[in-house]
Amino acid sequence: MGPAGFSWPSARAWSSTDDNTNPCGSPDGPSDRTDFPLTNGAVALVINEESYNINLAISYNSDPSTNADFEDLVNYSNFPVLEPGNECYSVPNPASGVKSGQNATLQLMYRSAGSDDSENKTYYACADITYVDLSSFTEEVSCYNYSKSTGVTSSASGVAPTPAATSGSSSSGGSSSGSSGTSSHELSGGAIAGIVIAIVAVVMIAASVLILKRWRKRERVWKARSAKLRMDELKRASKDAKGTTTSVPSAEA
Repeated sequence: MGPAGFSWPSARAWSSTDDNTNPCGSPDGPSDRTDFPLTNGAVALVINEESYNINLAISYNSDPSTNADFEDLVNYSNFPVLEPGNECYSVPNPASGVKSGQNATLQLMYRSAGSDDSENKTYYACADITYVDLSSFTEEVSCYNYSKSTGVTSSASGVAPTPAATSGSSSSGGSSSGSSGTSSHELSGGAIAGIVIAIVAVVMIAASVLILKRWRKRERVWKARSAKLRMDELKRASKDAKGTTTSVPSAEA
């Protein structure tokens, strides 16, 4: 595959000599079609190289031959710049006139500098589908978001291409099915750093509380000692005053 492509539904055969040729970047026409739910559908993409201006379109022609045969499903303005990894995107439901058994072709059009970073080019990829009722759709699809740069995997919230979608990790060329739910990966550097910072913060707070308690305890002890010293001074002063009074001679003497 090129810098990006379909992980699901299955894409047409890739050719390095044709992947810049519209509308599908492949010498093959429609062949094996993938069952695709009429409602709550999604596409799983694999991104090998940074890609942008990504446009997802659809054609209901039996064999679309030009870009004009396609209509936008998700315009490039709604797609972020995609970095290497995996992405899962929900697909709008087709018009009410589209019924189960209707054939269609999904088109992915995007810009990328490719692996050699030589120049930005427009790339194409297509996936041929047949719409089916969601109740009849039984295929398990791996549809998830995974970033190679961070190593973080997340489920695609609100996207359920199957009643029991699965997720796993994929490095390039396609996605692999794993256990149900979000697959586990080693903690990323950012996650580890966050945990370390949190631990340090807790330790510092605990140390501050302990120091404050000790300071208050010492303050109470110091105040008690100061009060005792003051009382002792007052007692001595009182005794001295009494002694001075008894030693003064009387006027008659």
